[in-house]
Amino acid sequence: MRLIALSLLLLGLALGQPVRVTDATGREVEVRSSERIVSVGGSISEILGRLGVADRIVARDTGSYIPPQVVRKPDVGLFFRLNAEAILAQRPTLVLAVSEAGPPPVLEQLRRAGVSVVLVPDEPTVEGVKRKIRTVAAAVGQVARGEDLVRALERDLLALRSKILVRRGPEARVLYLYPRDPRNTFVCGEEASGAGLIALAGAQSAVKRVQGPGAVRGCVSLTAEAVVAARPEVILVPFFPDQPFSFEAVLRLPGVAETPAGKAGRIVAMDVTYLSGYGYTVGKAALDLHGAIYEKSGQVLIPHPDLRR
Repeated sequence: MRLIALSLLLLGLALGQPVRVTDATGREVEVRSSERIVSVGGSISEILGRLGVADRIVARDTGSYIPPQVVRKPDVGLFFRLNAEAILAQRPTLVLAVSEAGPPPVLEQLRRAGVSVVLVPDEPTVEGVKRKIRTVAAAVGQVARGEDLVRALERDLLALRSKILVRRGPEARVLYLYPRDPRNTFVCGEEASGAGLIALAGAQSAVKRVQGPGAVRGCVSLTAEAVVAARPEVILVPFFPDQPFSFEAVLRLPGVAETPAGKAGRIVAMDVTYLSGYGYTVGKAALDLHGAIYEKSGQVLIPHPDLRR
């Protein structure tokens, strides 16, 4: 009985004790309660699930589908096109959102309504992921669990470094495609969400090697000739779990079938959040991508760990 009483007391403190959190803008935010959370950002929802507080999420943005139970929660829209009324209808005590969330007037309306709004750092780097985990953990009163996630991330990265050190030969050339239009080949270069995972996994961007550093930023349409000139050994594409995906459709994109990767059928498809979310799983994602590039052949489908059966 004493153990149960102590557990309930700690839970009450975690939900109700005010904490102060410095968010991505440098603003110090007082979080009076994390009992009812609106999560805006797939990686934030992912972290909340791993912290054991998914049951506190009352609504989520369109891009959040991990942990799986959040899909049943109300959808408040795309992270950059939020609606204050839709969020306030869920009576939130806390909004945790990626730093690019908005528009700003909506966030300010939420603050005026008395909701604690914490903008979470969302830098696509390992240190950025650690800051993200720690900010989310602090806001929901789970600092110790947050440090557990950081240590798990560091273990994954240590295992990855060991693999990279023992591997021999040049870095593989990887072309990162975004297959959103069957008539055009959209190639993602520097600053594209998820592009950093290629380097983290011990490979190199094929388009960067051919076009030069900074030549392709974000995702742009390239001609079939430019795609062939990149000479990728591996094609990397994201897939969305709730949408149809076909390796054959990737091969039909202009220029892809004529590349070394296309001729060998070397296509790696990764769950979009796993590839580009930079959540607590980024170390595992880099390990999986490294394995798909250097230890496997042919077509490889990599689902998010939380969705594997």
